[in-house]
Amino acid sequence: MLSLLISTLLIVAQSVEIIPREVLFQDAKYSSVSLSPDAKQVGYVAPDDHGVKNVFVRCSSCSFSRQVTFETDHPVLDFVWTSLPDVIIFIQDNHGDENTKFYKKNISSAAINVDKTARVVISDKPNVKAVMMANHLQSDIVLIGLNDEIPALHNVYAFNCRTDQMTLVMRNKRFAMFFFDNDLNVRLTAQEGPDGEMIYYRPRGNQQAQSTDAVEWDEYLRIQHDDKPITLPLTFDKSNNFMYWIMGEGSDLGNLVVFPFDDPSQKEILYTAQKAQIGNVLIHPIDKTLLAVTEVYHKPELFVANDTFMEDLQYLVNLKPTGSLKIISMSIDMSTWLVTYASADEPNDIYIFRRWNKKAELFMSTRPELKKYTLNKQIGFDFRARDEITIQAYLSLPPQASLLKPSQVPDSDRVYASLGMIPAVPQKMIVLVHGGPKARDHYGFSAMNAWLTNRGYAVLQVNFRGSTGFGKALTNAGNGEWGRKMHFDILDAVEFAVSKGIANRSEIAMMGGSYGGYETLVALTFTPQTFACGVDIVGPSNLISLVQAIPPYWRGFYNDLIKMVGADIVTEDGRQSLQSRSPLFFADRVSKPIMIIQGANDPRVKQAESDQFVAALEKKRIPVTYLLYPDEGHGVRKQGNSMEQHGHIETFLQQCLGGEAQPFQPGQYNSTAILKNVGIEAPAVAKGLQTNVVPRGPMAPPIFYRPSIRAQRVMYPPNENVMTRIFPVQG
Repeated sequence: MLSLLISTLLIVAQSVEIIPREVLFQDAKYSSVSLSPDAKQVGYVAPDDHGVKNVFVRCSSCSFSRQVTFETDHPVLDFVWTSLPDVIIFIQDNHGDENTKFYKKNISSAAINVDKTARVVISDKPNVKAVMMANHLQSDIVLIGLNDEIPALHNVYAFNCRTDQMTLVMRNKRFAMFFFDNDLNVRLTAQEGPDGEMIYYRPRGNQQAQSTDAVEWDEYLRIQHDDKPITLPLTFDKSNNFMYWIMGEGSDLGNLVVFPFDDPSQKEILYTAQKAQIGNVLIHPIDKTLLAVTEVYHKPELFVANDTFMEDLQYLVNLKPTGSLKIISMSIDMSTWLVTYASADEPNDIYIFRRWNKKAELFMSTRPELKKYTLNKQIGFDFRARDEITIQAYLSLPPQASLLKPSQVPDSDRVYASLGMIPAVPQKMIVLVHGGPKARDHYGFSAMNAWLTNRGYAVLQVNFRGSTGFGKALTNAGNGEWGRKMHFDILDAVEFAVSKGIANRSEIAMMGGSYGGYETLVALTFTPQTFACGVDIVGPSNLISLVQAIPPYWRGFYNDLIKMVGADIVTEDGRQSLQSRSPLFFADRVSKPIMIIQGANDPRVKQAESDQFVAALEKKRIPVTYLLYPDEGHGVRKQGNSMEQHGHIETFLQQCLGGEAQPFQPGQYNSTAILKNVGIEAPAVAKGLQTNVVPRGPMAPPIFYRPSIRAQRVMYPPNENVMTRIFPVQG
């Protein structure tokens, strides 16, 4: 009988094929992929022969690719097409400082042959951030914002892509945002109110305003702060007389509406969100008619609004029914589309779809080198927080983890077992916390998840209160709850995972960037015994100094920031509130291993945020590993630096939790990393992943047995350009 019990519990030790860091974290062969307006070319960013990211183009009807930018000092971050054939605008910054620079480039073969390095400077002034305000792909003109006079505000300029002339359209002394019609006229502006509300203005008397002076503008709409997370103007109709908005008033998830610009009270509701916030709103590029709307809960879901495209979308869904269709870009005439399919267990393949013959063909694989490896699955689920708020989360298990069947678990756990969430033995687990915090975790391929699960860790991602995507109530519930209820949501998710036997309580680490880094510091100071260790990547340690040091171009959203963190620095009570939730002042409570990673050029979370926390730990003789990158900003982007960072992290996690690791020695990637402190690290050892028999974790209180499981449907992901939060704190 005893031998039968042992054979029932025994899990045979398995080894996992290590996916090299050089495969996971090398620059993708294809990123920022987009179709030219005339559908003749597909552009993308990729490393060149010297390892510098540049723009390449590929003929859309052949397999020929060619390099079209030849930058050597700074990588190309992104690019956009213009209305002119063979003319693009590409974007760089200075080692992560986010003061983006714009350049025009003629990418024709003839121009490249004459001078491949030639480019036209649109803006490259030091300490000036260029932003694209409007690019309709049907005019020689693009509108560009430059904070070249008042650092907190962007002036509006018109750049002629044909003549290279730059003209000042409006000198800005007031507004945080501008909105333009299809003829590139300024039709709306916006300014934050004293209580964090957003006040929209229109030119007085329907005349073209010449300045931002108050006498030229009338108040148009006032959006209360609670409605801001799901309220956003989208675009004008073809006539420029009607306007599409997503509106949050009277709704938790939002409505897509259209109304006469001259009479916003005459709203027609085109779509009401049912389960999650409205994500992408697909508008015809010429007719300006509504084509489709997406919602994203666990996975994306598409709602088609125009029967003309129903057959096309049905064909594309049937082409790969196991993935979630994502439309990347379309030609101006809608004849040609680039599409992909979101899936956690395989990197994206990109297809080109030609509507006239109703046929899609594989165009490129973004990470073909990963095809031979078995990757993790990512499962969306819900749980209830301690105050009964429903929280959405994702779980990714190591691919080799054995799973229990529904018949092998208690009745209350069967729904989770049927989803593939209950491993045969509890796993080592990383709680991976997203940045923002006004952002969210999404379904789909992630090099980070693939890496951690390959090293033998389960990955838990929680869309805690304060996150976006699940309604304004959940987003607003995070206001003032940094270090409090937002942290409790993470703790409740951990308790859920332990109660279901997903994780072993003593083998749980936390890691995150930006807000996720702050949450890691909170976890190790406010609840020092809960997590085995933590990795903080560019996380603020002191909310007072975070508010004091915000970039100037965030000043237009300062009141929103104060609402979010819950207190201002101008009063003693406010400073005390912020101090009480700042890990810096509780550094002496740290009792578990900690790693801190910082970019010296970070404009959002200054280097001082990490320096001061490390100094506080050193003062108390608490071991800490501190990695500083002198040529990085808000996160590590450069390939050698990225591989070095992940080598340090997986070595740290192996020492802490005992997972798998690829052998690593500091400096092997010729990165710029400065290792300022060394905590628990020892050389990483590739040992073959061992799955040990561990008793199932203790049961949680009954609250964790009754989370409601929401129905899952076939869905489509949102276009990030549509619903990106106006406030630019992003992880």
